[in-house]
Amino acid sequence: MMASGAVVDAEPMDTAVAKVVAAKPAYFKLVGSKGMLAVVGEVVELGDGNVCWKLHPAYAAWFWPLMLKAVSLALLLPQSMLEPAGEDDNIAAPRPPTEIEKSAILKTPESAEDSARVYTLVLKGKQPSVHKAFPTRSVNLATLRYCRKRINADPKTPPVAKPE
Repeated sequence: MMASGAVVDAEPMDTAVAKVVAAKPAYFKLVGSKGMLAVVGEVVELGDGNVCWKLHPAYAAWFWPLMLKAVSLALLLPQSMLEPAGEDDNIAAPRPPTEIEKSAILKTPESAEDSARVYTLVLKGKQPSVHKAFPTRSVNLATLRYCRKRINADPKTPPVAKPE
């Protein structure tokens, strides 16, 4: 029973736990990449300062040169590593790496400072239940920059021995 002078809040305080909110699909690129060298993907989820950055599945061949064909690939990145893509940024799928490029990628040491967690990886012919199944799998973001540089390199330039 309420006392006669009590005030009841018209809008009770919301005590719900913060949830991951699905963002409107938008293209974002790695900070510092631009034009033909831009690494562009779609941000599909936001939450806790991180984003789910969905890349074209053809990038998987650059991360894992010996892997079977991927049909879905997304990385979990801090939002600060991405910026909105511009009209002149390249959103085309990458070509597969050459044998020389595969060799260079496989010899590249992993860098904890320049790595990102794999959020989704679905392989052709496998169940798509691999979503969020790689809590310890990470990829080297230098590989993405190397990919875009190699794809857009002058064909007369000899291949670089290893990624930067």
